Amino acid sequence: MLQKIRAIEHRLEVLLTAFSWMVTIFLTLMIVVDVGGRFFLNRPLPATWELGEICMPYIVFFPFAYALSRDNHVRVSLIKSQFSRRVQDRLKVLTDLISLAMCALLTYVSWQRFWYSYTLEEEMMAAVRILWWWGRIAMPIGMGLFAMAFFLQLFQRAVAEERKEI
Repeated sequence: MLQKIRAIEHRLEVLLTAFSWMVTIFLTLMIVVDVGGRFFLNRPLPATWELGEICMPYIVFFPFAYALSRDNHVRVSLIKSQFSRRVQDRLKVLTDLISLAMCALLTYVSWQRFWYSYTLEEEMMAAVRILWWWGRIAMPIGMGLFAMAFFLQLFQRAVAEERKEI
């Protein structure tokens, strides 16, 4: 059962990370067209800055869970490496628990902010109509998947510890 859940979560990680890459490419091309239009034709794209603000949360929050599953997150190992392997394993569990709690809290708070913006139909001050919630939905999705990844990692550690004891 855990393998099936982990497989679904992994597919979501890859999908969101690929979407993040596409948003990055879109944003890059949009800026190139905007600068080229401004420089050569004296006609920049309308609302480039605002659309960039909408795109940034997708670029930032969507790949978090993927980086965790690849063990690519930043760590401070200077102090941790001084401890025994058993203490290091316990520290990993402790940091995963703290990270899970923080991700869950950030998911909840960012969902509230998104929902408020969505129900209010909050708009950006731009040349075209852009709703703020288009960008605000990225954080609860990304942090929710990040929290799920921490939860599954903790569960896998617990299962591995149980197997060691048997």
